[in-house]
Amino acid sequence: MEPNVTVADIERFAATDLPFCATFGISCEAVGDGEATARFRYDPKFIRPPDFVCGPVMMALADAALYFAIFTRLGIVPLALTNELTTSFLRPARDTDLLGRARLLKLGRRVAVGTVDITADGDPTRPIAHSLGSYVLPDEHTTRPPT
Repeated sequence: MEPNVTVADIERFAATDLPFCATFGISCEAVGDGEATARFRYDPKFIRPPDFVCGPVMMALADAALYFAIFTRLGIVPLALTNELTTSFLRPARDTDLLGRARLLKLGRRVAVGTVDITADGDPTRPIAHSLGSYVLPDEHTTRPPT
């Protein structure tokens, strides 16, 4: 099944409605049916000692990727809200862009649940972090049509 949004649709929405994406250097990289990939562009201002990408950035990446994955099924749903996000950090990330690959596990009437695997760009077989999250969906999935 074709996704209900394009990368360009999500990027336009993020530019106007998600200022945290610009702050953290997060963008939408790819979409598929119930799946989305978000990218964190490495920036040394987001490292912690000794030289690791900080956890809050990886959690923001996971959260954005899962939000984007919901859009692939429902269209842009601005009022879908993070309900829960659990992240396990598996190894450090250094000096590299990160990719968060989200996959929906369940899309119900009121709740969406999915996972996100975070890897270094160019090294998809060695996960850096893994997240499980859920979103509360607004009544009747109030969407914004792509512009």
